[in-house]
Amino acid sequence: MPVSKLRRITTRRTLALVLITAVALTTYIVATNLPSPDVTIKFEIYEDGKRITDIFTRSDVTAAVFIRAITPDGEVPVFVGQTRGAVHVPAAKLGPIAKNWTDIQRGRGNDPERFFTALIVSVAVVNKTSGKLILYATYFVDYPPAKIARGDTEVIYTLHIAKKRSETRGYVVKVDREEKGSPLLGYGFAALSPPYTEPPKDVWCEVVSPEIPSYICWYRKAWIGVENLTAVFPSSYFAVYNGKTYMKVPVIMAVNNFTASGSIEITISMLQTAAKFSVSAVLAVPADKGPSISLAGRSWGGELYYMGNSIFLGPTRSGWIWIYGRPVFASYDVYYEAPGWREYWGEENYFYIADIYVSNMIIISDKDFVLPAEIINFFYEGVTKQGPLTISGTALDDGKLDPGEYLYFSQLFSYYDKCGADFEVGIPVGAIIVAALTKNVQLTLATAAIKALEVSLSVEGANVYINGNIYNYGDHPDVPNDMNIAEYIVVAVGRYNYTAKDFWGNTCTYDVPAGLYIESR
Repeated sequence: MPVSKLRRITTRRTLALVLITAVALTTYIVATNLPSPDVTIKFEIYEDGKRITDIFTRSDVTAAVFIRAITPDGEVPVFVGQTRGAVHVPAAKLGPIAKNWTDIQRGRGNDPERFFTALIVSVAVVNKTSGKLILYATYFVDYPPAKIARGDTEVIYTLHIAKKRSETRGYVVKVDREEKGSPLLGYGFAALSPPYTEPPKDVWCEVVSPEIPSYICWYRKAWIGVENLTAVFPSSYFAVYNGKTYMKVPVIMAVNNFTASGSIEITISMLQTAAKFSVSAVLAVPADKGPSISLAGRSWGGELYYMGNSIFLGPTRSGWIWIYGRPVFASYDVYYEAPGWREYWGEENYFYIADIYVSNMIIISDKDFVLPAEIINFFYEGVTKQGPLTISGTALDDGKLDPGEYLYFSQLFSYYDKCGADFEVGIPVGAIIVAALTKNVQLTLATAAIKALEVSLSVEGANVYINGNIYNYGDHPDVPNDMNIAEYIVVAVGRYNYTAKDFWGNTCTYDVPAGLYIESR
């Protein structure tokens, strides 16, 4: 869907003045080598650990890039075109979307300067002589909409993409970021209008060889957003804020299973620090030996947000803590097309949270003492339960949580984060999305894999985690029939491993804590 145009100029005289000013400003920017108010994305490609310096300069190689900007309602295509190693998303395209985001944040009492959203960037590199794919990658690049909306900053990203020589799927292993700004480049943008709930089901193609007309094409074959989910979940799962519908998405699901049990409490909190809280997107690609699932950048986040909640469970009690979010699923088929020739490059599916409801810098959350049946049934089909856990160096080093002992989330997350991927609180987006998939959506990705997919709510940074803990009260004076006995902790993990890559294309696989679902026994 095209971005709405700026307010029309009605008189020829004013239009001429605007054109003259624009030409003068452009000439001044070029002449003085000032940054342009946009987002620039550069690509560095590595194969078996070595940087390929000539990949974008070879005469037999071409590359195309497809970029979508996340909006509060979904996503908008903002660029499709060729690249010789860098692309520019102009402020005229991105500015109205960024303005929309900043207006929403300000209207909710949040600081727009502390918020970020993302661009979904897909790059395909192809040998235009043979038509063979050399590399394909997709990544969520987070950017600051407040700076783009002001029109005074150029944000430059370098995506370092690695792969094995024998593979075509590339993975972003590092992102460099640089900002350039000048007050001379300020513009004013109208907010994106009108709002919409689903991008048009369409195809985007880019010419890669004009000599023999050939194209790289992205076909969107499935899209699910909140408005699709309202048809399959009870109305009690949803709330409307500022005219937008948000869904309860679980961050904690817990069960205190047995009658012969103590009382437990599970607490989750995010403190208002300079650390960034964010939600990681997940990319799932079908493969011969099962899907390749990986974190693919961050779709939403910010600084100085606060969240705090806890749930107290006596024997045989269960419950969940939720936040309000806008989950999204999209599926694309990617093709190389030429006269009399069409090659299927594959399907890619991504899952993300477009927006989380935050008011006055507080992430709104609540709890209930009945598990969400419509979610948990699909959730159970996508996970396995691990435990009782034994984690050395923690209260579980003897395999049990005694009365008066804590297991801290930082200890639990580091136990599972074997690859340094920074996966923390799993939000079961797959178990939510699968309820809205209809029979006419033909996906290569197995339904069983979708049920297992979790996006991660995390604090950015090595060895920094969302705060929280599991505490065993044992015999609590206010709870009848609980006991002063040890608890054994079981955690749900996704049935499919996630993968992480390094510069050499080596694969590291790890389990992800799902739900975050916890049982005490």
